[in-house]
Amino acid sequence: MKALKTSINCNPVDNCWIKLVLDKRTNKTTDEYPMAICFTIERKRLYFKLTSMPYQKEKYFNEVCSVTNSRSLLMPVYKEWEGILDGYREKVVKLGKTQTLTLDLIKTYLTGAETNGEVSKSFVGVWESIIARMKKEDRVGTAENYQWALNSFLKYAGNVKGFKVDKNVIDKWNDVMKNGTIENGRLVGQIADATRGMYLRTCRVVWNECIRQGYLTEDKYPFSNKDNTLISIPRGKRRQQSYLSVDEMTQLYNVFVEKCYPDSWSPDYKKRAHQSLGLFLAQYLCNGFNLADAGRLQYNRTYFAEGGRAFEFMRKKTSARSNSMSVVIVPIIEPLKVILDEIGAKPEKDAYVFPQIFNGATDELTRRKLTVQENSNIKDRMIRICNEVLGWDKVVSGTWARHSFATNLKLAGVEELYISESMGHSQGNDVTSGYQDMYPLEIRFRNNSKLLNVETKEEPIDIDKLSKKEMKELLRKMMEKGGI
Repeated sequence: MKALKTSINCNPVDNCWIKLVLDKRTNKTTDEYPMAICFTIERKRLYFKLTSMPYQKEKYFNEVCSVTNSRSLLMPVYKEWEGILDGYREKVVKLGKTQTLTLDLIKTYLTGAETNGEVSKSFVGVWESIIARMKKEDRVGTAENYQWALNSFLKYAGNVKGFKVDKNVIDKWNDVMKNGTIENGRLVGQIADATRGMYLRTCRVVWNECIRQGYLTEDKYPFSNKDNTLISIPRGKRRQQSYLSVDEMTQLYNVFVEKCYPDSWSPDYKKRAHQSLGLFLAQYLCNGFNLADAGRLQYNRTYFAEGGRAFEFMRKKTSARSNSMSVVIVPIIEPLKVILDEIGAKPEKDAYVFPQIFNGATDELTRRKLTVQENSNIKDRMIRICNEVLGWDKVVSGTWARHSFATNLKLAGVEELYISESMGHSQGNDVTSGYQDMYPLEIRFRNNSKLLNVETKEEPIDIDKLSKKEMKELLRKMMEKGGI
């Protein structure tokens, strides 16, 4: 049996060899290790840990590194990891154009402590370098959140020089975010606990990076949710009421099908409201995916291989940092097909299903802005539809679609593993759990058909076409349902 590869390699840059590896340099007893980029110059090595990537089991990592079959479920993971490696190679190429490559030079360049004098050695400088790195990695949404947090910190924490930051500085900032401060006779600075928690978690990431680079020490760490003398990071309130029931979703679907909008609305606004309602319902019926995923959804190989009965996609939020467990399968039940016929593009190989979201834009920053705008449009128009068409006093937004998908299937008795898998939640490094036939498509149709109270033809199960694994899974489901 051919030995598995233990790394992903790329072409060297001058005298520097670069590869993606697992960093197993630890005395701890563990079966999971951090991923790292290994730089080798004159037989000396530098390991740069990929802190944003999940730890991997050695067997799974080696299987990904060794994959060659383009149809393998591990190939998308290999391509992502290879892309990360290529990104670091490009950084070294850029660095090598102006200076002789050394491991110390590469380390300084990658840690953000000093990059051609552009980033100052300070707490704020490290924060800014993290934002810059995220932008380079096309994580524009996260970078934007980090920038908002930094803006708030600079405004209310005061002028922080170098690394003269401690618990008192963070406390001062946290107090303004929690209670506000009076400026010109007005209360300003007070924000919701969910936002405050997000900002403090961002600050914690920056603090940890400063510790990693040796600028701050662990004994002055200011955060803890257990020690009352330190800063506790709040969580947002659980939005238990932020969902619509199956009956309410069915009413919205009927509004879409019948196009029963108020006569007082202009024809142009009716058209825009119809589009927004369709996208909201599509989010709900497509396993609660967000608009960033909707904009990237394509008529890919899976769609045509399944005869137009299913979509397959990888969640944008996790695709860059997780393994193949983020692949999502969506059964195209009849109501979803009706919506696609109304507001979706014509099925063509690799065409976008909802091209109206990005309008052809390929730049991630532009896509982010368009997604934010479309989310706002959907919220505004859904509020009017709920209020003026159905008489509901509800402030519905796109996030309700995802929460409604999970809540309604759970209330319908669907097992939580199916709900979690359908929403793209990571199932760990269990490779077998990522295969599409973990749940046969027929089971997916039956489960997702519970999302609406609509009379539809039940998808027949062709026993002759089921694999042994699918038949075993179907039998297990039937036994569970019958209480056997």
